[in-house]
Amino acid sequence: MLQNLHVKNLALIDEVEITFHEHLNILTGETGAGKSILIGSIESALGKKVSKDMIRPGAKEAVIELLFWIDDPNVIKEIEQFDLTVEEGQVFIRRVITEKRSVNKINDCMVTLHTLREVSSRLFDLHGQQEHQTLLKEKNHLKMLDHFLSEQDQELLKQCRLYERRYRDIGVKIDSLMMDDRQRLREIGFLEHEIHEIKEAALRLGEDEQLEKDYRKMLHSKEIAASCSIVDRLTGYEEDTAIGNQLTESMHRLQEVSHLDSTVQEFYDQLLEIEDLLGSLHQEISNYMEEIEFNPQMFTEIEERLNLINGLKGKYGNTIEKIISYQEESKQRLDVLKNAENEAKHLEEEQKFIEGEYRKVACSLSVSRKKIAVKLEKQITKALEDLNFLSVVFKIDIAKEKQMTPDGEDRVCFMISTNPGLPIRPIQDVASGGELSRIMLALKSVLADVDHVGSLIFDEIDTGISGETANRVAKKMAWISRKHQVIAITHLPQIAAMADAHYSIEKQTKDQKTTTQIRELKEQESLEEISRMISGNERTETSIENAKEMKSLANDAKLY
Repeated sequence: MLQNLHVKNLALIDEVEITFHEHLNILTGETGAGKSILIGSIESALGKKVSKDMIRPGAKEAVIELLFWIDDPNVIKEIEQFDLTVEEGQVFIRRVITEKRSVNKINDCMVTLHTLREVSSRLFDLHGQQEHQTLLKEKNHLKMLDHFLSEQDQELLKQCRLYERRYRDIGVKIDSLMMDDRQRLREIGFLEHEIHEIKEAALRLGEDEQLEKDYRKMLHSKEIAASCSIVDRLTGYEEDTAIGNQLTESMHRLQEVSHLDSTVQEFYDQLLEIEDLLGSLHQEISNYMEEIEFNPQMFTEIEERLNLINGLKGKYGNTIEKIISYQEESKQRLDVLKNAENEAKHLEEEQKFIEGEYRKVACSLSVSRKKIAVKLEKQITKALEDLNFLSVVFKIDIAKEKQMTPDGEDRVCFMISTNPGLPIRPIQDVASGGELSRIMLALKSVLADVDHVGSLIFDEIDTGISGETANRVAKKMAWISRKHQVIAITHLPQIAAMADAHYSIEKQTKDQKTTTQIRELKEQESLEEISRMISGNERTETSIENAKEMKSLANDAKLY
């Protein structure tokens, strides 16, 4: 259930905080007092986008916070599947709206708008003023019926969706194979050319790196040879100033006195090592210079090979690994095209098998739906009678779809006759706005028995009704609130009288500043508010007595 709502800096709301109770919570107030803003703030927790224009003038941000308490382990498990932790059954939703962006948090964890919507849909169900219009679209009737499926039947529905998707994916593959012969032969020729071109290149892994190294060496061979020649002369023994000669002279000097001091002997030994290293270096440089001679033919061959490899890279991938991988994929595609008829036949057989499995599952699902429909027809008819539909006939028509659909082979249509002697017809063809609202309430009252959602929120579901019908709607909402927390905005005193907790929404103006205030009414204040709803702002002794009588009758009707 929704325990607490805190809203700050949203439109006319400066700051309000409401603690809700179990069972039936009723909000009333004059037209324009800000009831729609309050519902809008709750809708935002469902992931509805909030315009930056809703931020109260002068404020940097708007804040909406909702605190829920959950005792259903199944709902807790579903929420924790979103990598969220639910401690002591509490879920805290916080939305901060700024001019640039909104920040969404659940239990102090940043979440996406999608996650916010998914989690919120498991916490409460909001029936807005336009939601009953969903009854006008037949495609929604199947979704409503499927709310009543058992867990086992839900698995059948998942299997239907899986089989239908696999059937569709195979169909795409078949379509790609069943191209005309001219196009297929053209693609075969193109693939054969590409495969041959890569094969003729006889690529070797790492070959390009070695070729580029050799190419750079030969391209700059003159510069390298000149530098190495200077180093060869400086490290040799041909010139008096060469390092080799200088080192020999140094060793001779130290050798003469090395027997006089052990430290000098160490210096001499180190020079011996240096001479050995220098000699090796000099020899390696000499050998390298003999090999570095520029070979025009070899240079041309390396250049042509690199051009070939780089050309293949431009066509098939920027590395030799990718070129070879492309060749393998092309071979597979070529095999498929050359065996297109056989492959298509194989896929068609697989598709036929999947369709057969789909039909079995869809048939089982259809049987379950029809059984549920018979049961629901009775329950919804009873609920409609409770809502003052006299001699109503409600039927759920289930027909078979010709094509495979993700939801099985059923097409569902809600049918109704609201007056004796009138034929039963689709709801969307006969129901008025007020009737649609009551039909939706009847559906929700039946759904309350199977739905795990803890809180139901109704925004002016009483529009277009009065008299005995209003009394029936009030009783039905009270009945729903026995198993669910109900929060409802209403203009009808009959519904307000049923409240277990009554809240007043008022618009106040002070210092040229208009704000919306919400407060919970005490018993006497609730009677006065019901009196106002009966007779208008002029409360009379008669309207007060009527309010007391209405409240007394409401209390007698409750079955807590």
